[in-house]
Amino acid sequence: MGKAEDHAPPSGAEQMSSLQKYRSQTMKDYGLMIEYKHLRQHVPGGIYVLPSFDETRIWYGTIFIHTGLYRNGIFKFTIFLPENYNGPGTYPRIVFNTNVFHPYVYAESRELDLKPKFPEWDPELHYMVAVLTYLKSIFFMKEFPENATVANPAALEMYRQKADNKYIGRVERCVDESLENVYNNEQGSTIRFTKHNPAHDNLRKELFAQLETASATDEQKPAAQERESIEEKSAVESNQESS
Repeated sequence: MGKAEDHAPPSGAEQMSSLQKYRSQTMKDYGLMIEYKHLRQHVPGGIYVLPSFDETRIWYGTIFIHTGLYRNGIFKFTIFLPENYNGPGTYPRIVFNTNVFHPYVYAESRELDLKPKFPEWDPELHYMVAVLTYLKSIFFMKEFPENATVANPAALEMYRQKADNKYIGRVERCVDESLENVYNNEQGSTIRFTKHNPAHDNLRKELFAQLETASATDEQKPAAQERESIEEKSAVESNQESS
């Protein structure tokens, strides 16, 4: 009897609970798809993000920095979205692939601290667009709150004593490291960098030539159509006069 009870089918209440959980998770997954579509249209300049092929809640990203202390850096990162995202208090996680020496980035884990910008995560107000805007902003920050608790206190202390250039030196090392590792693609990453192949130069030239030809043809079409219209109109008028 005991064994039969151990393998008893789930009760109606258990089945209903499982169905509700499935529906809830399905709605969250659908919301995530909508959020990514919105993100593609509003992502901050210089940032590229693509979801994983295998895990919808893992996104891969890269940010290109062109000015400021971190200029020329190419920093790759991974976004981890919890199963209950986007819910109250459910923060996404952003982890850089290489070291980023910054007060708001944990030295050991390389994770970006979101709390300075989002002390409380509110799903009605906070989305990945805002998170990535914040991510970009940290590379250009020039001021930090006094007596603030930060992810990397040593970086903050060094920044405030930047007259000795130690902070700048550490930042430059991070930039160099990012460039040295740009072709080291994370396993499973949907954003991959490959070295330039001279064999592709001729293909590139041919492609651009075709694009230029197509563009020139498109520009000539309106003129040709206008000429045809004038010729047709003249022919009609001539026929009318002959009649």
